[in-house]
Amino acid sequence: MSSFTSILFPGPQAEPDIDAAPDCFADLHLDEIVAAATIGDINEHLKKFFHAPLHEISTIDYRHRLFHDLEREQTREPIQRFVDGIRTTRREVSRAAKLWHPLQQQGWLAHAVESCCGAITQLRDGLTGVELASQGLQSFFDHVVDYTDSDTFRKLTADTAALHTQLHEVRYTVHIQGLRVHVEKFKDQSDYSVEVVQTFDRFATEVRDDYRVPFENYPDMNHVEEQILECVAKLYPETFSLLAAYCDCNEHFIEPTIARFEREVRCYLAYLEFVHRLGSAGLAFTYPEVTAEPGSLSVENGFDLALAVKSVAADKPVIANDFHLSDVERVLVVTGPNQGGKTTFARTIGQCVYLASLGCPIPARHASVMLPDRIYTHFERQGTLATLHGKFDEELARMNAIADGITPTSLLLCNESFASTNEREGSEIARGIVYAMIESGVKVIYVTHLYDLASSLYARHNPADLFLRAERRPDGARTFRLMPGEPEPTSYGEDSFRRVFGVPAGIRGNHMPAR
Repeated sequence: MSSFTSILFPGPQAEPDIDAAPDCFADLHLDEIVAAATIGDINEHLKKFFHAPLHEISTIDYRHRLFHDLEREQTREPIQRFVDGIRTTRREVSRAAKLWHPLQQQGWLAHAVESCCGAITQLRDGLTGVELASQGLQSFFDHVVDYTDSDTFRKLTADTAALHTQLHEVRYTVHIQGLRVHVEKFKDQSDYSVEVVQTFDRFATEVRDDYRVPFENYPDMNHVEEQILECVAKLYPETFSLLAAYCDCNEHFIEPTIARFEREVRCYLAYLEFVHRLGSAGLAFTYPEVTAEPGSLSVENGFDLALAVKSVAADKPVIANDFHLSDVERVLVVTGPNQGGKTTFARTIGQCVYLASLGCPIPARHASVMLPDRIYTHFERQGTLATLHGKFDEELARMNAIADGITPTSLLLCNESFASTNEREGSEIARGIVYAMIESGVKVIYVTHLYDLASSLYARHNPADLFLRAERRPDGARTFRLMPGEPEPTSYGEDSFRRVFGVPAGIRGNHMPAR
């Protein structure tokens, strides 16, 4: 038997057992992305996959190669059929566990084993002759070949076939007279069903109304059906003894490595289907170059994936932006008018880096991103009554917690941080934090409408700083594109002032007109 264990990891490693999502999930709308990618699939393992970013470049490369293999129809189709077959198997096992009568449980379990053996055999046959480029799929295929050639699998398939042959030979008749039901073996008694159908068939065209009553297909049997089945079991004791012994021996019949593959490959298939849906709408995805050392962040035509899902559904355009931070540049300051796309831009960066750390294709045309040890987010949040502290105190507490864990290989995304206090105090605190992060070597994306903060950072002319500004047209309309530029003393309030009082876009002022 081969040494294969997983298609998520290149070496022996336990399955990730992470139930809680990282702290950055909600801020980056990654929860919405996962919900859209796994729609219709209740497998909790899929969510665990998205909750466990990687920290080794080799594992990311391992997953990229698997994704590339699965993009090919000749590879994906037999694997998808296998997944569907195992899904049927699991459904039958689950149904058997919920049934009350032991004989019915045994029957459904025998069906489940038959479905499983068929799915594995079809998978082996479907991948035979297919060129597999990824180490993961090639190793798994070798494992399947070894398993299907093993005495264990041969005996399982032979026993299953023999059992179903005997069950199909069970034939009986039921005589109903009043409340009395009599069951006996079928002994070539006359079958009147064909004659009955032929007799009434000539009246079918003359009947306009359909008086037939459909029977509900309940999973459990009623008390009459149970007694009939028990009588049949007494008529064929050898067959039903064989069924009982078969189920006892094959209670756990799915080979563990194959079961793990089925769970893990659904992560790939679900995400590829998600990418295909958005790709059909003209959106580009790429496999980024991921670097282990703290370095550049370079993305061409990146977009907010969560927002893209909604935009495609509403037939709205998806705005893409570029961003490039070299090894020297440590802080990217994003300014501009409210509702200009600044927060969306910050989420785009976070999503691209996080999805890259999973080994997934990311929403961009080309990309090269660092592999962080962790992504931290400090986004503005609504105040709650959960604590007796104010919003500003809560922001400070969250930043202190980040400072305790952040490292030079981390990525920090700040969105309107410390906007809950006055501009002077908020700018002073934010400057101190930014300077400290620069000294520690942390990559920081800082979105702010605090002009005092942005202008003071811009005045430094530090090569570690990079500035982008949300652009707008002369009439004030947002383009949702971010371009290099000096921070402007602008805000949503000023835009409203211009629209209400008709002030031209080229004129700035801080005074309201006299009433």
